[in-house]
Amino acid sequence: MKNHRIASVDIGTNTLLMTIADVSENGMEVIDDIHSIARLGQNVDSSKTIQPDAIKRAVDILHRYKARITELGVDKIRAVGTSCLRDADNREEVCKELEAALGNPIEVITGDEEARLCFIGTVENDEPTTVLDIGGGSTEIISGKGNTISFRTSLDIGAVRLTEKYFRNLPPTTSQVQTAFDEVRESIYTIDKELFYPLRVVAGTPTTLAAVCLGIDTFDASKIHNYPLSTLSVHILLRQLVDSTFDELTAMTGVHPGRADILPAGTLILHEFLRYTDQLKCMVSVKGLRYGVLKEMAAGL
Repeated sequence: MKNHRIASVDIGTNTLLMTIADVSENGMEVIDDIHSIARLGQNVDSSKTIQPDAIKRAVDILHRYKARITELGVDKIRAVGTSCLRDADNREEVCKELEAALGNPIEVITGDEEARLCFIGTVENDEPTTVLDIGGGSTEIISGKGNTISFRTSLDIGAVRLTEKYFRNLPPTTSQVQTAFDEVRESIYTIDKELFYPLRVVAGTPTTLAAVCLGIDTFDASKIHNYPLSTLSVHILLRQLVDSTFDELTAMTGVHPGRADILPAGTLILHEFLRYTDQLKCMVSVKGLRYGVLKEMAAGL
């Protein structure tokens, strides 16, 4: 098998992620994994339009990604867009700008396809697993065993979406917190509990909570990946987060300033999944959608 250098780009509601890997007959080796916060989905839930400032932030990031792709001599790229691009009325013109910056087409995928790729990218063995991906605009839930998915769905609850609806002022009022709880529960309770296996959780909310619990200020994948995040820790942290000002959130060890304002909402979503499924812990993963894209790219070479 000829060696290939491939890249996947995940254009999300809050973050833009890029992973570059070498693929050979010996398997796949990640050589770069870059995380940037663009908040592309800012106000998309209410306006159905991606704003000029958000587009500029994303374009600037994608210019940097393009430079890195060129520097490393990447052979093949696949870029996918998720919730905010699905929801935006101006997605076609936005995609044209983003594609020009990246120098590559962008595929806006469905919620079901996002869920499938996230599962493929996250599972690491043949044990029954439920993957929970708490994004900015949506949350994907996928259950399966090995490469066989038995259940998948995408819910229109996400950390950015909930923050803009209920947590614009920090700390939120008791009424706002309760209304957010009610919306999340209404979405989750439509799912049969029997469809859930032990949880592996991906995206910025669980990795940030793991960093907080570990007391580390710099993202360290080797420490965060497979961290057992207890339901009790999530419960205690949620109480602290919903009572904190923005300045107090950014002062917490492990909390990135670009994620601080949406961390209470994301934690609330995770809390309710753990509560509903009666699980005492979840395993944190630093992988997810972009790794699923890479695996499918590698399989097609």
